[in-house]
Amino acid sequence: MDISLAPIWKNKKRANAMNGKELRRICLLAIVLLSINLSLILIINHTLRQILHMSFIWMTIIMVIILTGMQVWLYWVIVKQRLVAVETISKKIKDVEKHVDNGHILLERTDPYYDLAMALNELQDFARNQNYWLARREGELATLVANLPVGVLVINAHRQIKVTNLAVSRLLGQKVVVGHQVYQDINNHFGLTSLIEKALHSKEKQQATLEFDNGEMKKTAEVTIVINEPTKAHFQMMIILYDITEIVQLEQMQVDFVSNVSHELKTPITAISGFVETLQAGAKEDPKALTDFLQIISDESQRLTDLVEDVLSLSRITSASITEKQVKINLASWLDQQLLVLSGLANTKNITLINNVNTPFYVMLNEQKMAQIIKNIVGNAIKYGHLNGHVVIEGQLNDNNWQLQIIDDGIGIPEKQQQRVFERFYRGDSSRTRRIASGTGLGLAIVKELVAKQNGQISLKSQVGVGTTINLLFQYVKPELNK
Repeated sequence: MDISLAPIWKNKKRANAMNGKELRRICLLAIVLLSINLSLILIINHTLRQILHMSFIWMTIIMVIILTGMQVWLYWVIVKQRLVAVETISKKIKDVEKHVDNGHILLERTDPYYDLAMALNELQDFARNQNYWLARREGELATLVANLPVGVLVINAHRQIKVTNLAVSRLLGQKVVVGHQVYQDINNHFGLTSLIEKALHSKEKQQATLEFDNGEMKKTAEVTIVINEPTKAHFQMMIILYDITEIVQLEQMQVDFVSNVSHELKTPITAISGFVETLQAGAKEDPKALTDFLQIISDESQRLTDLVEDVLSLSRITSASITEKQVKINLASWLDQQLLVLSGLANTKNITLINNVNTPFYVMLNEQKMAQIIKNIVGNAIKYGHLNGHVVIEGQLNDNNWQLQIIDDGIGIPEKQQQRVFERFYRGDSSRTRRIASGTGLGLAIVKELVAKQNGQISLKSQVGVGTTINLLFQYVKPELNK
């Protein structure tokens, strides 16, 4: 906020005019006092001569001493008052310099320092307003920098940290403190320190993409270094670190997705093409070979169809929000219906499907999406289950959430693979799982996306040879009475 200095300049002009007036007033006062003193000397001299019968010279000397003493005393009183005013003004100037906000100086209009005091009061108001707006802007800037998702680091020519924020510490995996030497806090990030030194020596803007290991995971950041040197005595370097880890991961996921889709499509297409060529070459004349080859072609065609359907389903889920209306259902009876649909698949391996949600309770859910979740999870449990095995569904309702547990006694998942089973096209040890059941590798990836779209959470526990437990957790929304 800009405050005009015009009143202060007006007071300076007014002070110059008042100086002339004071000079004339002092001259007039001196003439009057001189006249009064002479008159008093003559009158008192004449009176004392008659009373004391002293000579004129002695009487004059006595009168001069008395009057001089009175005038010196009067002058001392006036000077003392002026010294008090000067001390007050001097203290006010020091307070303004130190940003101490005390009250204004109050003087009588007849005081010779009145105009100076008024100018100083206006200067104090000006400084107060400037300090207020400066503090406000500094506070806004500090709040902005502290809450930026982008890392900001400012250092001076001595490599001392002047400004930093929490995003820098999170990205680098160590605490960065204002006032420290920059290499004291980031000495284990060689790429960043090299870029800083390059910018310091070249005095030019630098940009690079760097990787940081913060102890928990590797991060990728776009680093930009900007030099600010308005004068040789004022040098600052601003380092901006933009975390692009998720962008890099998404790009890699896209590359992996295309690569995996291409590979998964190639396998059945190659099989179909190969067996068709074999039949065309004469194998169709052999009835047994013809039957076997046609069955293989049919299986691979179905596998290709399943893969395309899963890819399209995953694409629809990730690119659009769930807009279907949620309905009120009795979870126990609804699960009975879903297990009845899957009983045909379970009978192929003589696996028993058990619904242990014995206590009826109602929940609000998207029935179509939830059915797809149960189908994929229970379907996997059946595919990778042992003959004569079991798949059990348990559920419970709490105050704020409800959950389902799908428990099987199948082959289990190795611990090192459990974090990846929800990745697209991931099937663990392919040689091991392919011997047991075929699939697209997208089933649990679809489940994860569907659960996330319904604001749920999914997790699993598994032990090889014992089985797997998948836990689904959803927020409980009390069903409306009219639904």
